[in-house]
Amino acid sequence: MQRAGWRLRANIWHTMKSLYVSELKAGQAVKEKFLLHKKSVRDKKDGGIYALLEFSDRTGIIDGISWDADNFENISAGDFVFVAGNVREYNGKPQIVVAAMSVVAEKDIDANDFLLRYSGDIDKVMEAIRDFAARVRNTNLRALLDAFLSDKDFVQSFSSAPAAKMVHHAYLGGLAVHTLGVLKLLQNVQSVLDFLNLDLLIAGGILHDIGKIHEYTYKKSIDISDRGRLLGHILIGSEMVSERISRLAEFPDELKAKILHMILSHHGEKEWGSPKQPLFPEALVLHHVDNLDAKIEIMRQIHAKHRGQNKQWSDYDRFLEREIYLGDDL
Repeated sequence: MQRAGWRLRANIWHTMKSLYVSELKAGQAVKEKFLLHKKSVRDKKDGGIYALLEFSDRTGIIDGISWDADNFENISAGDFVFVAGNVREYNGKPQIVVAAMSVVAEKDIDANDFLLRYSGDIDKVMEAIRDFAARVRNTNLRALLDAFLSDKDFVQSFSSAPAAKMVHHAYLGGLAVHTLGVLKLLQNVQSVLDFLNLDLLIAGGILHDIGKIHEYTYKKSIDISDRGRLLGHILIGSEMVSERISRLAEFPDELKAKILHMILSHHGEKEWGSPKQPLFPEALVLHHVDNLDAKIEIMRQIHAKHRGQNKQWSDYDRFLEREIYLGDDL
């Protein structure tokens, strides 16, 4: 069989995707479309090159390897590809050993096969977020939240956007799901620490990550936009809120400063990308609750990834900087 220069008949490319990453097991033959998530070319000791690959679809990512990558020069990360090969187990994980690979045109791709989406009802998530906004008694904060939540374009973007590229809630709708999780946690913290200003917590909870609607692109895979790379969601979000406030009559300067501070400080520490450290209680609580919701989601994903593998400990996770215990309750 001709290797990387090989081409499959066009009618195969037009068939619907029927095999997903989550279904791949050692010993399985593969002839399927994937997004080439990563490609790294290495030199062989005896001459020639091989390629370490990652393939993805809406169900996850799988490693791949090609021992004959000389003809893959015109195939790049970000391309959709048709892959022929076999799955083996390598270092305890499935890996596709690629026999042949060729680019598939985007017109022959159904984006729904490649972008992971929230599995629940996103409209109910947005309804719950609106219910939180409706509890805000401060008329200025309520007007600010209504300005965003009554904007159809904003709501469409907010309810579609991911919360991250790959760390937590990295799926379409993830931003809204994460925001609702943060709001629920904030409400519970305030029920214990009842001196906290619930209006500030709700407003900060809804607005803290809104810059992510511009930080990420997600047409064929989740990636960081040029604006996101240059500015980041914290600065983008503070600019969005400042612009909305400028349209509201007599919005108090101190209240504006507090809301912007909550956005600018919600990552907590400067080494975590936060321009400011939290300087009042509601800002500090927002930081810790945001971090808690994100970290618990990462752990939940790790457990889901290892389900059925009968392992006591996960692989090392570079975001949490630790291995996660997977065993039964002690």
